[in-house]
Amino acid sequence: GWRSTTWLAKSRASLPSKPFQLPDMAQDAFAQGVREHFEVFLESFSSEPASAHDTSSTAGGMALDYMEQCKQMKLDERTTLYVDFRHIESTDQSLADAITAEYHYLEDELRSAVRNIMRKRYPEYATEEKEFFVNFYNTSALLRVRDMKSDRVGKLTSFSGTVTRTSEVRPELVTGIFECELCGATSDPVPQQFKYCEPQKCSNASCPNKTSWRLKHSVGESVFMDWQRVRVQENATEIPAGSMPRTIDVILRGDTVERAKAGDKSIFTGTLVAVPDVAQLCAPGERLEMVSKVDARNPTDGVSGLTKQLGCRELTYRLVFLASSVQPAELQSGFVNIRDDSEEAILNSFSAQDKDTIEAMRTTAGIYEKLAKAIAPTIYGHEEIKKGILLMLLGGVHKEAKKEGGGDGTKLRGDINCCLVGDPSTAKSNFLKYVCSILPRAVFSSGKASTAAGLTATVSKDEETGEFCIEAGALMLADNGICCIDEFDKMDDKDQVAIHEAMEQQTISIAKAGIQATLNARASILAAANPMDGRYDRRKTLKQNLNLTPAIMSRFDLFFVVLDEQDERTDLAIASHIVSLHQHGSLAHLTQQPDFSTSQLQRYIRYARSLKPALSDAAARQLVQYYAELRRGEQADPGAYRVTVRQLEAMIRLGEARARAELEQTISVAHIKEAKRLLKASIMHVSRDDIDMVGDDDLDDELQAQVERAEQVRREEQAQAAQQQQQQQQQQQQQQ
Repeated sequence: GWRSTTWLAKSRASLPSKPFQLPDMAQDAFAQGVREHFEVFLESFSSEPASAHDTSSTAGGMALDYMEQCKQMKLDERTTLYVDFRHIESTDQSLADAITAEYHYLEDELRSAVRNIMRKRYPEYATEEKEFFVNFYNTSALLRVRDMKSDRVGKLTSFSGTVTRTSEVRPELVTGIFECELCGATSDPVPQQFKYCEPQKCSNASCPNKTSWRLKHSVGESVFMDWQRVRVQENATEIPAGSMPRTIDVILRGDTVERAKAGDKSIFTGTLVAVPDVAQLCAPGERLEMVSKVDARNPTDGVSGLTKQLGCRELTYRLVFLASSVQPAELQSGFVNIRDDSEEAILNSFSAQDKDTIEAMRTTAGIYEKLAKAIAPTIYGHEEIKKGILLMLLGGVHKEAKKEGGGDGTKLRGDINCCLVGDPSTAKSNFLKYVCSILPRAVFSSGKASTAAGLTATVSKDEETGEFCIEAGALMLADNGICCIDEFDKMDDKDQVAIHEAMEQQTISIAKAGIQATLNARASILAAANPMDGRYDRRKTLKQNLNLTPAIMSRFDLFFVVLDEQDERTDLAIASHIVSLHQHGSLAHLTQQPDFSTSQLQRYIRYARSLKPALSDAAARQLVQYYAELRRGEQADPGAYRVTVRQLEAMIRLGEARARAELEQTISVAHIKEAKRLLKASIMHVSRDDIDMVGDDDLDDELQAQVERAEQVRREEQAQAAQQQQQQQQQQQQQQ
């Protein structure tokens, strides 16, 4: 529909003449018009407002975005130009519509436009043998994996999904030059079309060869490109009820390889193509077979299969997505990735205004308590749990004894693991769901429905190559994130053992099917568990209430015991909170409003995680003293919870997270005291026979005071009533 003479005539009238034409350029008038429009756009677009436009790189102080990027391409020796598709839509809607509708057909012309510009401006860099590419991003329509149907073939499309498997990077033959094995003549370059393509006949007119060819690998002959295939699955939030998650294979080439890792939620921009299904063609047993001729026995022009009498078209094709660009999903979905490997990348991503806002938040009085209240604002109360989740999101500092400094390469984890234990209907699962909703790299799983392979990793065979590859599990998908496991106590023992290594060493070791690998699982674990008897028994310790081994329990830094206790004042407050949520459907009508929004909380935590606070001398001495006190308390009570070195490391991690909450570079004694308070409360809950509600000391005092005041009022009323009754009796006697 876009190859119309009307659009072409309008474009030709407004465009200058072509600078030059390559000998291999397609002579289609529509494609030429699109290429010329695209060249003018690249040479003239500027995101800065200006009164006059010029084609120079800095016209009147106005920077031309893509000319600056071409200059940077030469300096960095890159061959890919990244184009924001929103710029094209705002400048020339007809050009944007044409590229969207005929992207696969126009891709070579768009690359030719970039090649022309680079050769005009930097002829010494853009040599004849160098290929240039165009990557689009930020398209207007974002689809789901389930929407990738055959009507999108050849069109510019964007979709989002979660990467579950990546292949190794391999060389792909783009253009092949072949040598005839009979006469030795060299063929013209043969473009490859999704399969190995050889010349139809020899370039020597006197040679009859049509089948015997040898590929030439020397420099300057055949052209190879990096190639990688990734498996992308539907996002968990996009799967319809009762449906299985769908997957699609995505092909990455050139500079886009290694841009997506297992567990990433990414946005892929490119086009759909239909390719032969090699696995289906090579499948053993009965399958669809081509009918070579039409006769009385085969009265169709299709294929036979399924049943001997059924005829249908050939089904040995499948859809594959050719990606031109890969973006993290949080850039468009509103998420803020609060966990990143590079501290410099985090600091550089903040503007000066953002840094001023974060600094203003830091100077707020009681920032630690206000940040904790901003966690899960729809859940009433549970301040101690919110503080623990805040510290888990902030995390400790990862440390490594580098071999260059005389170390042995030992790594110490900085992630904090938390476990919520308590009665039903105490918002444990809601905390897990909240953490998954604010993080782009968080995985939610249920302990009863998860296996050891599903939590860690499994080895599967590739259906095309037959090679064994590693399929990522929940902990691998949550690498540099948080893995939330509900119903943790209902996991089988063999499945719990599988995550021992991941919780402490933060690695997953695999020795299966000839594959020996150690994979990263640098994730915090937030678990929720129910007591064995349904409700928590105060007469038993936590170890007797929970169906967990001591090895698993020692790997959790914090335990929070939540009890569903009957209290009229608390029940009224919770009921009012829940009814208000159901009535208005928002947080605007709640009596307790959080001081910070979710986006502010995400940015603050992301900024705080770039800091690496160090222990002061006073804090280090205090840590040693606290650890000695905890050990002495254990000796005095042999049946108490075992305090090990893991609890000492937990105090260090909690102190680091507490310092990050105030954006401090040094861990002070106050930070260590708060870490000790949380840890000691957790240990006491584990070992104490009578469990009180978390953080309910002040509540008990207030309730006791209320009871005493009520009793005093009752006594005063009784005395007053007795006095009135006595006065009435005296009056009656006087009247008599």
